[in-house]
Amino acid sequence: LSTDSLSLNRRTTLMPRAQVALTDREVLEANVLRQLLEHYFRLVRTSVLDAVPKAIMLMMVNCVQETLQERLMQHIYLAEKDDAFPALTRESDEVRRRRAENRALIKALRNAIEIMRKL
Repeated sequence: LSTDSLSLNRRTTLMPRAQVALTDREVLEANVLRQLLEHYFRLVRTSVLDAVPKAIMLMMVNCVQETLQERLMQHIYLAEKDDAFPALTRESDEVRRRRAENRALIKALRNAIEIMRKL
């Protein structure tokens, strides 16, 4: 759908034209108002056309996320193997190595602080 397809071509009058004589200024103001309203409605329509698919995708993604998380947790806790949960939460060798290095560094720094206090 094109945003230009929305138009205020339908003009309704409250009084028959024979009874109302508009001045040039009133006609100009009416045309300006009509153009402003048409522009406003085009902006609103564009905004809604832009927002609706985003809202739908957000709801779909949230639904999938909740369902997926629920299924994954069921799979983890109801796994046939008893070691599925510990295997998923086990530390990697790299993390263990870095922790050992940091402990050694902390120990060396504490020793250095003790030596400096003795001086």
